Amino acid sequence: MSTTLLDQQHTGEKVPGTQQFELSSKEPIYIDVRTPQEFESVHIAGARNIPLPDIHHYVDELKTLSQEHPLRLMCRTQNRGKIAYEYLTNHGITNCQILEGGITGWIAQGKPVIKGQQGISLEGQVRAIAGGLILLGVVLGFTVHSGFFVLPALIGVGLLHAGLTDSCLMGMLLSKLPMNRIENSRQPQEKKGDSL
Repeated sequence: MSTTLLDQQHTGEKVPGTQQFELSSKEPIYIDVRTPQEFESVHIAGARNIPLPDIHHYVDELKTLSQEHPLRLMCRTQNRGKIAYEYLTNHGITNCQILEGGITGWIAQGKPVIKGQQGISLEGQVRAIAGGLILLGVVLGFTVHSGFFVLPALIGVGLLHAGLTDSCLMGMLLSKLPMNRIENSRQPQEKKGDSL
């Protein structure tokens, strides 16, 4: 039995002033495309978590939801939200928008959030791995063979590319790890078709 978006329950501390989420047809549904760890650490009350690599599993359900509620796509800033928006609009979901500034902008405006267990964000994972590989390459370059200096150079090129194109290959690869995806029991039956 699969869990739908409307069945998602949220853990964490309830923010004073927030209420139970009985949605009227005018209220938006927030779709958070960050990893489960990022979502658990802080999210908007009532938001649904669909990590970007899993969004193709939910196109039909999102299409149905968007007929009654506008969808607001969000991530940490809004980069992954833009990718999700493009994907969904290309699949016929037009009643959606990107939440400007993402959760970072929401918090900066002083709006309420639910805080849970703190985890390492996808961006933090990328930085930690990139930093570790650079350090490893420098140490091995000095102690084993100078050819290892190629490793920090490659990581530097990758980071430069990520900064210029606003897309990160390492981040996309890390997002496919089980810890950064929705548990299989929460995914609806997969259909043949497109995937991100």
